[in-house]
Amino acid sequence: MELSSISAGLVVVALTAIALGALIKGMTGLGLPLIAVPAIATFASVEEAVVLMIIPTFGSNLWLVGTHRRFANLLLTHVPFLAAGLAGGIAGTFLLTAIDDRWLKLTLAVWLAVYLVQFVFGNFLRSLFQAEGATAAAVGFTAGTIQGATGISAHIVAPYFHGRKLAPDAYAFLIACAFMTFSGAQLVTAASTQLFTADRLAIGMIALIPTLVFTQAGIGLAGKVSDAVFQKILIAIFVLMEIKLIADVYG
Repeated sequence: MELSSISAGLVVVALTAIALGALIKGMTGLGLPLIAVPAIATFASVEEAVVLMIIPTFGSNLWLVGTHRRFANLLLTHVPFLAAGLAGGIAGTFLLTAIDDRWLKLTLAVWLAVYLVQFVFGNFLRSLFQAEGATAAAVGFTAGTIQGATGISAHIVAPYFHGRKLAPDAYAFLIACAFMTFSGAQLVTAASTQLFTADRLAIGMIALIPTLVFTQAGIGLAGKVSDAVFQKILIAIFVLMEIKLIADVYG
């Protein structure tokens, strides 16, 4: 996509999606790529949409991590998940132009469906969704790979941390750390493989500005939401993600 080829209408669609996604992200720690990538992909290729959102995604996660840095001690428990996710993010970016993302979306849909079912019936798979060690590393690598290939991994990352019954700010911090790790791997790999053209880089930097503004607005709103309401918002987002995935796979 070249800067000269972007119409005012496309700019409005992209900025609206970025603003809404960043606002939700500031509140919950997730939402930006989930909304922005599909919206941008309606008038660009999936590859282009993923690459264009790498810089805004990394920036919003860095902003959240800095805002909630008081929870940094929680990271020690999740080193296997994050380290494996970093490797997966690199691997997935190489797959970006070579794999049918329908299979990746099907994987996400199955994973999220299983999480929602077991959550409703009493977290009977907590050993999987609250995994540590090698199992956590396997989950992290899968999440990172899918992030690299599709720009989206919230369907795996969000349930992984949600199962740990964290306070809203701690939850936002941890998933932002995961997304920052994965998108950081994407950023380096995309740059080294020349997926960033001059126009893509310019658009990504421009999109970073509204992303940070609305992320901060969401952070401000998060302080006004109770834990109970926060949990309901997350489950609602999970359900919407599942519906969208099924529609993408079978539509």
